[in-house]
Amino acid sequence: MTAIDTSLSKADRQLILSALRSPRGHYPCERASQLSGIPARTLRDWRHSGVLVPDWSNSSLYGWSYRDIVYARLMAWLRGKGMNRDDAAGRIGLLRGELAAADIDPTIADDPTVRSDGMVFLIGQEHIDRLTGKQVFGALISFLDVFELVEPIEDVSKGNLWGPSLIRPSEHTYISPNVVAGEPCIIDSRIPTSTIHGLRSERGLDVHNIIALYPQLDETRITDAIGLESRLPRALPRAA
Repeated sequence: MTAIDTSLSKADRQLILSALRSPRGHYPCERASQLSGIPARTLRDWRHSGVLVPDWSNSSLYGWSYRDIVYARLMAWLRGKGMNRDDAAGRIGLLRGELAAADIDPTIADDPTVRSDGMVFLIGQEHIDRLTGKQVFGALISFLDVFELVEPIEDVSKGNLWGPSLIRPSEHTYISPNVVAGEPCIIDSRIPTSTIHGLRSERGLDVHNIIALYPQLDETRITDAIGLESRLPRALPRAA
């Protein structure tokens, strides 16, 4: 399998940080589940319990934003470290507010990150957990695990949870919160991978038939798009 280049340019980082400051993208719950790697039942449970309320919860177009997917992964990561839901929700709320208000320089490699061992939660270069007031001294920070918000994320928690990179989900696809409501698309196009997958799985078209409909695409990109959609996880029947 060809390795995917997951390095992010300054423009990539700026794009994602903009999407963390305000709602961008729009996903129904099932699609948010696929892209986050979090079971749909769990997302609904978090919403109804107020643990993680999606940006578009009160909108007529109910759904989850791009940053909701990032925060859902962060919630799963913190839960996987043993942090209880209320504490994790409180810290994610603090982070959401910080990112919404702060003017963060996307060229700084360590900004924004969060660090945690399941007990404390540090934002960026801070040494104090804002929720508890507990200070972590410099020598101990290196022992905390890092969750990098603006880098592609593959492993969201312990267990059978997988989510694609949220910027380059496969070799020939990309995600932009500002393009097609944040849907994965084939590179150098605005064609959603779900559209291509639907032509193959629902209409039974082969690659050559799809090329006839989209002559700007080639076999490699079509095959990659179908492969991505085929790999995306389906909802798992459990909550966390």
